[in-house]
Amino acid sequence: MASSQKKDKTKSTLKKFTIGFEVEFFIIDKEGKIAPGADAVLKKVEEKTAGAAHTIVREVAENMIEVGSYPDTEGSNTMKSLLDGLKLVSYAANEAGYGVLPLGTYPGKFTPTIRVDPRYEAQAKLFGKTRFQIAGRVAGYHCHYALPWGVFDAKTLMLKSLSDSKNQEYLVNAFNFLIAIDPAITAFMQSSPFYQGRHLAKDSRLLVYRGSEELGYNKGLYANHPRFGSLPKYVHAGTDLIGRIEDRYTDWLKMLKDAGVLEKKIPVYRSILDTNWSPVKVNPHGTLEHRGMDMNRLPVLLSVSILIQTLLRYIQEGHVNVIPHDSAKLQPFSVEDNTIYIPPDTHVKKNLQNLSAKEGLANDEVFHYCKRLLSLVKFFEGDALEPLLRPLTTMLSERQTTSDKILAQAKSLGYKDMRKILPQGIASEIALTHSRQMFEDIVLVEEMIEAQNRLTA
Repeated sequence: MASSQKKDKTKSTLKKFTIGFEVEFFIIDKEGKIAPGADAVLKKVEEKTAGAAHTIVREVAENMIEVGSYPDTEGSNTMKSLLDGLKLVSYAANEAGYGVLPLGTYPGKFTPTIRVDPRYEAQAKLFGKTRFQIAGRVAGYHCHYALPWGVFDAKTLMLKSLSDSKNQEYLVNAFNFLIAIDPAITAFMQSSPFYQGRHLAKDSRLLVYRGSEELGYNKGLYANHPRFGSLPKYVHAGTDLIGRIEDRYTDWLKMLKDAGVLEKKIPVYRSILDTNWSPVKVNPHGTLEHRGMDMNRLPVLLSVSILIQTLLRYIQEGHVNVIPHDSAKLQPFSVEDNTIYIPPDTHVKKNLQNLSAKEGLANDEVFHYCKRLLSLVKFFEGDALEPLLRPLTTMLSERQTTSDKILAQAKSLGYKDMRKILPQGIASEIALTHSRQMFEDIVLVEEMIEAQNRLTA
């Protein structure tokens, strides 16, 4: 990897850069079937916390729950906060007679019960009730990274329009970089080889949630409205990003009215940023959010988070620029003269995104792309993060994602014909395996963090 000298990190600047997580889980019963038990689990959580504030909340469907973490300048500290929430929800679920499942999709078939809420009712009216059920059948992992200082208005909950701002340049670099790495981090995080019992892709959740012309899947949730849920294009300036956000909000309100949503039924949004569900977006919390990954095992989740946070630090602090270039189609993430070169967005959206979702690490180009991204972290940090990145290095050495392991387990349990629906008994066994594994993963992640702390002490 060609390079110039690495920039020194500025400690005072790093302290301003926070990261936060949101993770979604399915609720399953003791037999490994999806269950509408979220409210029962939340009730147990309230009992255990005596009504104190926590970050465990309801989701779009009664079979799902979300756990968040308090933001911190260090991904490992944010993970500790998340682990506290996961312990709480795991014990609460067990006492209520349920388990939590950390996968991007449930392997078998089920019909979700969508909650009654103006936001969901409006979306169901626009997308159609049947199609909107997809939202209750997929679970994702959302990462939040603090926006560069001075680009966000906390009163209007919107980006500021700045004619000349280095920080806005850093925002554009970070936004484009998150789009560019999407095929790699979704490959690392894929855990959804089945959707409604069918093997659609290695990352079936990505396919059925995003939908798009690039993915060749016209049944996806956002397939008919791609600008609200598909992988966006790069932007050239902060003004481009602001204009895109404003136009999308105007179009969203018009679409709701055209779909027959009555004026009094249109949700009141706290910010125009709330009408975007794309994999990469600016969030009203004042963060840059990547929300395109499957939920997965906690060690993989931690590794991917550290990988992204490390690189965004360099970019948002102005240490490196991010430039699209044709050469990056063959040599992605090369560094020269303090510039990271990324492939054109057409190549990312039409080629890499598709191959990543459908083939994962089995595809040589995707495998190379993932290796280059991991090498980029090591270029900047050397071996300093080795304990935290080990799940990814192991994944590349084995060329096996969680999706690959789920497919192998299904095969070992007797699933031979990939054209047929996965039997419920096998789906339940897969779900129970991954639900039970979470207790082990909590301990494993704690050990990873301790190992990193010893290394840097």
